[in-house]
Amino acid sequence: MHVLPERIKSLRNVKGQSQKELGQALGKSREAISKYELGEREPDPDALVLFSKHFNVSSDYMLGITDHIENKAFGKRKPYSPELYAFEKYLKNQDFIPYLQLAVSMKDSHLDINSFKNPINKLIKQGKKQKHPK
Repeated sequence: MHVLPERIKSLRNVKGQSQKELGQALGKSREAISKYELGEREPDPDALVLFSKHFNVSSDYMLGITDHIENKAFGKRKPYSPELYAFEKYLKNQDFIPYLQLAVSMKDSHLDINSFKNPINKLIKQGKKQKHPK
């Protein structure tokens, strides 16, 4: 089983990029990215460096030598999957924190989420309107 194709696809998905977007960022075609992800083509050393820099991970991680993501910008090791790393970033989003606090309070109070569905949806819609006025 090839680790590199899986890592390319996983990191691309975590970053929310299409194959075309990744290809444009790296100076590669969408077809080349697809072949890398399918394991039909191996990236040359220069391409491997481009992937590592783009995803801010070590080439050792890309190649499966290690399963630990090393954040190259800060030299900190991230001992979990790209999916969990993306989830952590989502949880640290300042716009999300009030909703997380509300959910924790509701769970701690043993409140039924369904009774708050309409008010919560109204709050979400108001927040979206404030961020994106017409």
